[in-house]
Amino acid sequence: MKPILLARFALPLSLLTTAAQAELAATFESGGAKDTRTDRLPALLVNAGEAPTPFLPAGAFTTTWTGKMVLDERLRLEFSFEGEGDAVLTVDGKEVHKESGKFGATASKSTRLNKGEHDVTITYKSKPDGSGQFRLFWKEAAFPRQSVPPTAFAKAEAPVDLARKGRLLFAENHCSKCHFDLDGKLGATPMFQLQEQGPILAQSGGRLNEEWIARWIADPSALRPDTRMPALVDASTDEGKQQAADLAAYLMTFKTEVPAAPDKALAQKGGEHFHRLGCASCHTGPQAVPSAEDAKGRVPLHNVAAKFQPGALAGFLKNPQLLYSHIGMPNFSLSDEEANSIAAYVLDASSKVEQKPSGFPKGSAEKGAALAAALNCGSCHAGLPMNPMAAPSLAKTFEADWTAKGCVSGKHGGKVPKLALNDDDRAALVAFSKKGLEPLARHVPAEYAAAKLESLHCTSCHGMDGKPSLLDTVHLETKSLVEHVHGEHDKVDQSRPHLTYIGEMLYSSYLESIIGGTLTAKPRPWLDMRMPAFPSYAPGLASGLAAIHGVAPGKPDAANPDKAQADIGKKLISTAEGFGCTTCHGVGPVKASAAFEVEGPNFAISHERLRHEWYVRWLDNPTSVTPSTKMPRYSQEGKSQRPELGGDALKQFEAIWQYIQKPD
Repeated sequence: MKPILLARFALPLSLLTTAAQAELAATFESGGAKDTRTDRLPALLVNAGEAPTPFLPAGAFTTTWTGKMVLDERLRLEFSFEGEGDAVLTVDGKEVHKESGKFGATASKSTRLNKGEHDVTITYKSKPDGSGQFRLFWKEAAFPRQSVPPTAFAKAEAPVDLARKGRLLFAENHCSKCHFDLDGKLGATPMFQLQEQGPILAQSGGRLNEEWIARWIADPSALRPDTRMPALVDASTDEGKQQAADLAAYLMTFKTEVPAAPDKALAQKGGEHFHRLGCASCHTGPQAVPSAEDAKGRVPLHNVAAKFQPGALAGFLKNPQLLYSHIGMPNFSLSDEEANSIAAYVLDASSKVEQKPSGFPKGSAEKGAALAAALNCGSCHAGLPMNPMAAPSLAKTFEADWTAKGCVSGKHGGKVPKLALNDDDRAALVAFSKKGLEPLARHVPAEYAAAKLESLHCTSCHGMDGKPSLLDTVHLETKSLVEHVHGEHDKVDQSRPHLTYIGEMLYSSYLESIIGGTLTAKPRPWLDMRMPAFPSYAPGLASGLAAIHGVAPGKPDAANPDKAQADIGKKLISTAEGFGCTTCHGVGPVKASAAFEVEGPNFAISHERLRHEWYVRWLDNPTSVTPSTKMPRYSQEGKSQRPELGGDALKQFEAIWQYIQKPD
């Protein structure tokens, strides 16, 4: 069976290459108020009792998406909806499709659209109880019904959403940890970011070096530009330097046993792991201080030897979440050998970077303890002294003018910390302050997931919406670490999955297991890289990614395949009589017969992973989903070269689906 490698229509693929960023202006209206944000695609999922956006209360709402659809070819498209409510689609000012109630019963007439940009407006009205679900689909002779991809829309021109940015900054800077919600204004389900905790410092004396702690307390952003840790002392003064030294001396009293330092002989092997795991996607190399141009938003490692006591680093790498549940550093499930060798490599390389003299005086642990209580350090760091009345309450804070005094004003001194804010950040926080504290009480799953995709640097490893991952451009920086390994560059394809369709591709139950690190059968075990775990973020991120696509989170129903169809599907995947799928894909314990370039995921885990609609999209045209995929195309305009089921490709794909739901 010969695959179809070229097709007359490749619209989704060409869209991927022309629209690197995809955004629509989404205006929400409820109770006479409006809120506008940018969305990657016209889709939403709002449950009854949930707010449609952080800046609107729960209840009936209307959403209007506006933007431009970009086509690379003239096409005859049939549009349809999924969800429930009332919706109208207009293209170039003409109503194309309208539906009320449960969507999907009808579709638009075939509409010819020429190559180029087309003005698109979609107006959606929720159900009276405030619940809503909407998704936009299209269909053409060249491809079956599928959701309109985010790459079909040109980037919308929209002003910076200052209040929305300020809301995130308020949460990420842990402002509510000092400004306590004494009046219970945040309710039972506040935005998830407010529930994040800072690191536990109870083992600091056995993990960290005292001089580094003093440096960190004095000026956190000097050591890590993206930190949200504020400067609590004024290190430009002798008093401030003494306070930093006192706090460092206090934290060093929390002693723990630390294993011996890793053998330096392991450093070369650690460098190999560093490259293969793609550490350069989030970190600059430990051998030098990076320039601003080289940093590219990554966390520098040149001061690791100055920070960690040598025996503590391997333990941190084994379980970064042990003392910091909401750390951005994920858990790679490293073996002892991997953790020790990576620690040896990073410690050895960073120890050669010259550190400037600190100039801190000798600290007093007793004075440091008193200062920690006065500064309310325990509000962010469990186990340290707390002083709940050290700062105004949350309600009082929102009554104040943030430009006049306080953390945002830039007027520091006394107990007012110095946050790592630039002028744009301050403007955003001031804009948010005028909205009141109610937006903090509203968790919006889709907006949470969108924010976490950015803050957890997901696109550092994964391409998305036609834009390559950061690792694709920086991985060469660490290539020299494996140059001595024979055959290193002859390996199978090492690319990672794209995130463009992730919320409609995988069941949220499976996504949660991937993100949370509980997955047992890895879908791509041949990759040197591995998906690391972010346990604290897994539930919210998995459900939020589904909501971005307008998909209800959940898990697959129990497999109940049609036997007659499954028998045909089994034949169709075979190498001897079908498409040859088992050449690259294993089925349960039966391995792929000849995966000479790149292996495919085992069919036995398909049922727990894949949602049906994405499976059809993938089988119909794999390169429209992942342009670099090795997966060939077996159909063209709904027809395949196989005679089964009349050569109808969609029926054949369905038969395969029936089989792989529960392969024997």
